Amino acid sequence: MEVQVRHRDDLGRERLVSPRALHGAPVEEWPVLHEQRPYKGRRSKVRQYWSSTTKKSFVCRSLEQRDAAMVLDRDPDIAYLSASCLQLEWSDGARAGVVDPAFLARTVGGQRRLYLYARGGREPGEQEVAVAWAAGREAGWQVGTARVPDGQLRRNLYLVSHFRHDENADEEARVLLLQAFAQPRPLCEGADGLALPRSLCWYLLWTGELTTHWGLPLIPTSLVWAAAEAA
Repeated sequence: MEVQVRHRDDLGRERLVSPRALHGAPVEEWPVLHEQRPYKGRRSKVRQYWSSTTKKSFVCRSLEQRDAAMVLDRDPDIAYLSASCLQLEWSDGARAGVVDPAFLARTVGGQRRLYLYARGGREPGEQEVAVAWAAGREAGWQVGTARVPDGQLRRNLYLVSHFRHDENADEEARVLLLQAFAQPRPLCEGADGLALPRSLCWYLLWTGELTTHWGLPLIPTSLVWAAAEAA
Protein backbone atom coordinates (compact mmCIF):
# COMPACT_ATOMS: atom_id res chain seq x y z
CA MET A 1 0.00 0.00 0.00
CA GLU A 2 1.27 3.45 -0.96
CA VAL A 3 0.31 6.46 1.17
CA GLN A 4 0.83 10.12 0.36
CA VAL A 5 -0.01 13.24 2.36
CA ARG A 6 -1.80 16.27 0.94
CA HIS A 7 -1.20 19.60 2.72
CA ARG A 8 -0.70 23.30 2.05
CA ASP A 9 2.69 24.99 1.88
CA ASP A 10 3.61 28.41 3.26
CA LEU A 11 2.08 30.12 0.21
CA GLY A 12 -1.21 28.23 0.50
CA ARG A 13 -0.50 25.90 -2.42
CA GLU A 14 -1.56 22.27 -2.15
CA ARG A 15 1.25 19.73 -2.05
CA LEU A 16 1.21 15.95 -2.25
CA VAL A 17 4.27 14.37 -0.65
CA SER A 18 5.41 11.15 0.95
CA PRO A 19 4.95 10.91 4.73
CA ARG A 20 8.72 10.57 5.06
CA ALA A 21 9.13 14.10 3.67
CA LEU A 22 7.24 15.45 6.70
CA HIS A 23 9.37 13.73 9.33
CA GLY A 24 10.11 16.33 12.02
CA ALA A 25 7.92 19.01 10.41
CA PRO A 26 5.65 21.02 12.79
CA VAL A 27 2.51 19.79 11.05
CA GLU A 28 0.33 20.51 14.09
CA GLU A 29 0.96 24.24 13.55
CA TRP A 30 0.09 24.33 9.85
CA PRO A 31 -3.17 25.79 8.46
CA VAL A 32 -5.97 23.38 7.64
CA LEU A 33 -6.19 21.97 4.15
CA HIS A 34 -9.93 22.56 3.74
CA GLU A 35 -11.94 24.97 5.86
CA GLN A 36 -15.08 23.51 7.42
CA ARG A 37 -18.00 25.78 6.55
CA PRO A 38 -21.73 25.61 7.28
CA TYR A 39 -24.02 25.16 4.28
CA LYS A 40 -27.69 24.49 3.70
CA GLY A 41 -28.47 20.81 4.12
CA ARG A 42 -25.34 19.98 6.11
CA ARG A 43 -26.27 17.33 8.68
CA SER A 44 -23.70 18.30 11.31
CA LYS A 45 -23.11 21.82 12.58
CA VAL A 46 -19.66 23.38 12.36
CA ARG A 47 -18.36 24.22 15.84
CA GLN A 48 -15.49 26.40 17.05
CA TYR A 49 -13.34 25.02 19.84
CA TRP A 50 -10.92 27.17 21.86
CA SER A 51 -7.95 25.04 22.89
CA SER A 52 -6.36 25.69 26.27
CA THR A 53 -3.09 24.29 24.87
CA THR A 54 -2.67 26.89 22.10
CA LYS A 55 -4.98 29.70 23.30
CA LYS A 56 -6.47 29.62 19.80
CA SER A 57 -9.70 28.37 18.23
CA PHE A 58 -10.08 25.75 15.54
CA VAL A 59 -13.09 24.37 13.71
CA CYS A 60 -14.66 20.97 14.43
CA ARG A 61 -16.92 19.17 11.99
CA SER A 62 -19.69 18.49 14.50
CA LEU A 63 -20.81 18.94 18.09
CA GLU A 64 -19.60 15.45 18.90
CA GLN A 65 -16.18 16.13 17.42
CA ARG A 66 -15.97 19.30 19.50
CA ASP A 67 -16.49 17.18 22.61
CA ALA A 68 -13.79 14.78 21.44
CA ALA A 69 -11.47 17.79 21.14
CA MET A 70 -12.44 18.79 24.68
CA VAL A 71 -11.28 15.44 26.04
CA LEU A 72 -7.90 15.67 24.27
CA ASP A 73 -7.48 19.31 25.30
CA ARG A 74 -7.75 18.23 28.94
CA ASP A 75 -5.20 15.42 28.57
CA PRO A 76 -2.10 16.45 30.58
CA ASP A 77 0.13 14.65 28.07
CA ILE A 78 -0.89 16.99 25.22
CA ALA A 79 0.93 20.31 24.91
CA TYR A 80 -0.53 21.45 21.55
CA LEU A 81 -3.84 20.47 19.96
CA SER A 82 -5.19 21.55 16.58
CA ALA A 83 -7.51 20.49 13.81
CA SER A 84 -5.82 18.28 11.24
CA CYS A 85 -4.19 20.04 8.28
CA LEU A 86 -3.57 16.78 6.43
CA GLN A 87 -5.31 14.35 4.13
CA LEU A 88 -3.93 10.85 3.66
CA GLU A 89 -4.35 9.48 0.13
CA TRP A 90 -3.73 5.77 -0.35
CA SER A 91 -3.67 3.26 -3.18
CA ASP A 92 -3.32 -0.50 -3.18
CA GLY A 93 -3.55 -2.02 -6.62
CA ALA A 94 -6.99 -1.19 -8.02
CA ARG A 95 -8.16 0.12 -4.66
CA ALA A 96 -7.71 3.73 -3.51
CA GLY A 97 -9.16 6.15 -1.02
CA VAL A 98 -8.73 9.08 1.33
CA VAL A 99 -8.44 9.27 5.11
CA ASP A 100 -9.15 12.55 6.91
CA PRO A 101 -7.63 12.63 10.41
CA ALA A 102 -9.59 14.58 13.00
CA PHE A 103 -6.80 16.22 15.03
CA LEU A 104 -3.07 16.70 15.26
CA ALA A 105 -1.22 17.11 18.53
CA ARG A 106 2.21 17.49 20.07
CA THR A 107 2.86 15.85 23.41
CA VAL A 108 4.77 17.39 26.30
CA GLY A 109 7.68 15.17 25.25
CA GLY A 110 7.68 16.65 21.74
CA GLN A 111 6.13 13.63 20.00
CA ARG A 112 3.67 14.37 17.19
CA ARG A 113 0.41 12.48 17.23
CA LEU A 114 -2.31 12.01 14.60
CA TYR A 115 -5.84 11.27 15.81
CA LEU A 116 -8.56 9.40 13.98
CA TYR A 117 -12.12 9.88 15.16
CA ALA A 118 -14.54 7.36 16.66
CA ARG A 119 -17.62 8.92 15.07
CA GLY A 120 -20.86 8.00 16.81
CA GLY A 121 -18.96 5.70 19.14
CA ARG A 122 -17.89 3.48 16.23
CA GLU A 123 -14.20 2.69 16.01
CA PRO A 124 -12.35 3.72 12.82
CA GLY A 125 -12.39 1.11 10.10
CA GLU A 126 -9.49 -1.30 9.55
CA GLN A 127 -8.42 0.39 6.33
CA GLU A 128 -8.47 3.83 7.94
CA VAL A 129 -6.32 2.58 10.80
CA ALA A 130 -3.90 0.80 8.46
CA VAL A 131 -3.43 3.96 6.36
CA ALA A 132 -2.84 6.13 9.43
CA TRP A 133 -0.29 3.72 10.86
CA ALA A 134 1.51 3.44 7.52
CA ALA A 135 1.82 7.23 7.34
CA GLY A 136 2.81 7.41 10.99
CA ARG A 137 5.65 4.90 10.61
CA GLU A 138 7.22 6.94 7.81
CA ALA A 139 6.62 10.38 9.30
CA GLY A 140 7.45 9.46 12.91
CA TRP A 141 3.94 10.18 14.19
CA GLN A 142 2.05 8.33 16.87
CA VAL A 143 -1.53 7.38 15.97
CA GLY A 144 -4.46 7.58 18.38
CA THR A 145 -8.26 7.61 18.33
CA ALA A 146 -10.30 10.54 19.64
CA ARG A 147 -13.35 9.35 21.56
CA VAL A 148 -16.25 11.03 23.33
CA PRO A 149 -17.13 9.72 26.81
CA ASP A 150 -20.65 8.59 27.53
CA GLY A 151 -23.39 9.94 29.74
CA GLN A 152 -22.70 11.91 32.88
CA LEU A 153 -18.94 12.07 32.42
CA ARG A 154 -19.40 13.83 29.09
CA ARG A 155 -21.84 16.31 30.63
CA ASN A 156 -19.52 16.99 33.57
CA LEU A 157 -16.47 17.53 31.37
CA TYR A 158 -18.46 19.90 29.18
CA LEU A 159 -19.44 21.84 32.31
CA VAL A 160 -15.88 22.25 33.62
CA SER A 161 -14.62 23.08 30.12
CA HIS A 162 -16.42 26.42 30.42
CA PHE A 163 -13.82 27.40 33.06
CA ARG A 164 -10.67 26.37 31.15
CA HIS A 165 -9.66 29.91 30.23
CA ASP A 166 -6.60 31.60 31.74
CA GLU A 167 -8.67 34.13 33.67
CA ASN A 168 -9.37 31.34 36.16
CA ALA A 169 -5.71 30.38 36.61
CA ASP A 170 -4.50 31.96 39.88
CA GLU A 171 -1.37 30.40 41.38
CA GLU A 172 -1.85 31.77 44.89
CA ALA A 173 -5.49 30.67 44.96
CA ARG A 174 -4.50 27.28 43.52
CA VAL A 175 -2.21 26.55 46.48
CA LEU A 176 -4.89 27.57 48.99
CA LEU A 177 -7.60 25.53 47.29
CA LEU A 178 -5.50 22.38 47.06
CA GLN A 179 -4.84 22.69 50.78
CA ALA A 180 -8.53 23.32 51.47
CA PHE A 181 -9.50 20.21 49.52
CA ALA A 182 -6.91 17.92 51.07
CA GLN A 183 -9.97 16.05 52.35
CA PRO A 184 -13.23 15.71 50.38
CA ARG A 185 -15.63 18.58 50.95
CA PRO A 186 -18.38 20.34 48.98
CA LEU A 187 -17.01 22.51 46.20
CA CYS A 188 -18.91 25.58 47.34
CA GLU A 189 -17.73 25.15 50.94
CA GLY A 190 -14.06 25.09 50.02
CA ALA A 191 -14.26 28.16 47.80
CA ASP A 192 -16.62 30.19 49.99
CA GLY A 193 -14.58 29.46 53.10
CA LEU A 194 -11.59 31.14 51.48
CA ALA A 195 -13.66 33.96 49.98
CA LEU A 196 -12.54 32.85 46.53
CA PRO A 197 -14.61 32.63 43.35
CA ARG A 198 -16.01 29.16 42.75
CA SER A 199 -14.84 29.43 39.14
CA LEU A 200 -11.30 28.79 40.39
CA CYS A 201 -12.44 25.39 41.70
CA TRP A 202 -14.08 24.55 38.40
CA TYR A 203 -10.80 25.45 36.65
CA LEU A 204 -8.85 23.04 38.87
CA LEU A 205 -11.39 20.33 38.05
CA TRP A 206 -10.63 21.04 34.39
CA THR A 207 -6.87 20.74 34.91
CA GLY A 208 -7.34 17.57 36.95
CA GLU A 209 -5.72 18.96 40.09
CA LEU A 210 -9.07 18.62 41.80
CA THR A 211 -11.27 15.61 41.20
CA THR A 212 -14.73 14.39 42.07
CA HIS A 213 -17.14 11.50 41.51
CA TRP A 214 -17.30 12.03 37.74
CA GLY A 215 -20.16 9.58 37.30
CA LEU A 216 -22.49 11.75 39.39
CA PRO A 217 -24.03 15.10 38.36
CA LEU A 218 -21.54 17.87 39.12
CA ILE A 219 -23.16 20.67 41.15
CA PRO A 220 -21.83 23.29 43.63
CA THR A 221 -22.41 20.93 46.57
CA SER A 222 -20.59 17.97 44.96
CA LEU A 223 -17.76 16.48 46.99
CA VAL A 224 -14.38 17.55 45.60
CA TRP A 225 -10.83 16.73 46.69
CA ALA A 226 -7.22 17.23 45.61
CA ALA A 227 -6.30 14.56 43.09
CA ALA A 228 -2.78 14.23 44.52
CA GLU A 229 -4.24 13.25 47.88
CA ALA A 230 -6.07 10.33 46.31
CA ALA A 231 -3.00 9.11 44.40
